[in-house]
Amino acid sequence: MSNWAVFLTSERPSSKALNRAFVLIQDFEYSEYPADSRWILLTSKKLPADEFETPTLPLSEISSNDFAGMSLAEINTFVRAHSNALSEGPDLSASNWLVIDQKGLETSTCLVCEQYYNSGEEEDGDEEEEEGMTDKFRACRIPYEEAHAMMANLDIANMGFEEFVDEEAGEQEDGSWKWVSFNPETEETEKGPTEAEVKREKVLKELRDGGHAD
Repeated sequence: MSNWAVFLTSERPSSKALNRAFVLIQDFEYSEYPADSRWILLTSKKLPADEFETPTLPLSEISSNDFAGMSLAEINTFVRAHSNALSEGPDLSASNWLVIDQKGLETSTCLVCEQYYNSGEEEDGDEEEEEGMTDKFRACRIPYEEAHAMMANLDIANMGFEEFVDEEAGEQEDGSWKWVSFNPETEETEKGPTEAEVKREKVLKELRDGGHAD
């Protein structure tokens, strides 16, 4: 099972905000944190020949980041140009990736991006194209806590991109689609925090107590 690349495009990231983000995107329900973390933070366009190491929290200030200020389209161009190097060497998915931008740091959201698969069917009056993977992509702005579930489901094709977004709302100004929860709140979740939420909050508290997270 491949790992997932995280691209940070904010030009002025706070290490405290980034540490918080990296905790919230983790899976505390079905995985052991940090041993099973699948997120890899990329800050250099030069990719290693072998595997990346999973980032260890707390993260320090990022002094150099080749992806700072990049648009979603520019990130996609990088992923498409290095798809073989990503998947064969560091074993990162070239089909799904995550972007944390300045808006995300300010709103506790991130962008789940997916390489677009063309079904071969004619859409919105466009000419029919050949079925298969394309160089296009789609992005969904989603709360940190929901990112892992979306990535995991896209990864194994258990759910499609359309099942996570409001298709009627269409593409937003920032180039992303609006997220829609497929798991509405239930009476059980209203009774108190889940075991996963308790585990996540414990990690966050340790970081806050050490002055490493907001």
